[in-house]
Amino acid sequence: MLGVGLDLRPQFSAEVPVPLPAGLGWNSEAHPVRITRGIGGFRSETVPRDLVDPAIWSGAAFHVDAASGDDANSGLGAADGDFANAKRTIWAAFVAGNSTEAPYRVIVKPGLYAESDFTRNGNDEPSQPVAVIGWGGEVRYRTGPWQVSWMDQGGTFSTIKSAVSRVFRTDVLTARGHYTELAEVADVAACTATPDSWCDDGGTVHVNIGGAPGPGDIALMRSFHGARFLSHAADLYLENVHCEGGISGALHCDAMASRNVVAVKSSFRYSAPPTPSAAQDAARLRRTSGLLAFFDCDASAGAKDGWNFHEDGVAGMHVLMERCTGFDNGALGATSCNALTSHDAVRMIVLGGGFGHSRNGTEVHCIQQTTSFLAGCRAVARDVDGTSVAYKCSFEGVMWLYEAVGDAAGAASNLAIEANSGTVFTRGFQAVAGGVSAASGGSVSPF
Repeated sequence: MLGVGLDLRPQFSAEVPVPLPAGLGWNSEAHPVRITRGIGGFRSETVPRDLVDPAIWSGAAFHVDAASGDDANSGLGAADGDFANAKRTIWAAFVAGNSTEAPYRVIVKPGLYAESDFTRNGNDEPSQPVAVIGWGGEVRYRTGPWQVSWMDQGGTFSTIKSAVSRVFRTDVLTARGHYTELAEVADVAACTATPDSWCDDGGTVHVNIGGAPGPGDIALMRSFHGARFLSHAADLYLENVHCEGGISGALHCDAMASRNVVAVKSSFRYSAPPTPSAAQDAARLRRTSGLLAFFDCDASAGAKDGWNFHEDGVAGMHVLMERCTGFDNGALGATSCNALTSHDAVRMIVLGGGFGHSRNGTEVHCIQQTTSFLAGCRAVARDVDGTSVAYKCSFEGVMWLYEAVGDAAGAASNLAIEANSGTVFTRGFQAVAGGVSAASGGSVSPF
């Protein structure tokens, strides 16, 4: 019922099972999941590592250390976490693991990895079921340098670096904790005249931030692939992996495959296409018949969408997201940008997610024949392109909003829920701001 808040009620103080809606179409035999609600909110009784090929956990383990490793080393240790013979790049560990022709793990020492370190710009992907794990801390990968030397040009500061497509200040964060993007301008004169701008002058990058940048104050996202898995068609597990940049997305899984993809405590941000007309999502997952499961993950500041799920002719995609987020997506003039979107006939469960502040789009948009169950989620829409929408269900899609919050404001038309020929069911929904619209045969009703 609209207007009911999210305060914890006594009957939910213990874990209470939450049945999935009958019309969701979730394949419980292939992907068993049990949803409960308790003091901590909605959760699934799921062990992430159990969702991928168990042979990964008993297979060979190849170690990577960006600071002290050498790709000529074997990568093998006496035990997991022994970096004495570590490789330097993640892609070199893939090459070694692939040669075993069996499932394996890539154990990565926390630290900074740059440019082609992940898949050698898409040339060396895994060919077996694989896990990539930050060993006890964050693995941070960027499609550009982590340290830059700047030269004073009188009005701008410059560095020689080719194929840069997005530029951010890392020393100044947005209200939601993301890097602050600099505006690209036409030339050095315009950069000199425009605070918080940058330009590419034939492979020399100029920035104007009102002073001299420190070596780590500017993130240059270059035209490298991010965590791109276009040929890998086996199970994939990521943990403590944080990717920045990527011309086809910070995370991009595209192979036609029947497999599971699982990520835990990972983030995918700042996708950086080679041209503004080719804007790509922060996390883009397509053509997978299996389970895509994300736990405590974030997809933000993408050039287009944050999270994007497409079957694209491969039926059977199931998506499970728990405590995941997506904010500040949409840039470079891209249109129809969403924090989270599902297409085709994707089956999706989203528990406790937070999404918002996309540009020129809808925060959560479920399209075509997709069915989606969102419980304990919050969507904050602040679009200024004329219409601000928190949750939208289009065409033949069906969406269930259970104890969810919609907050839409700041535009000429503000909608907490829009059913554009789609069907939306609500229970305990709270509209903080924004109305409810049902058009073209769509409907919004309680369940």
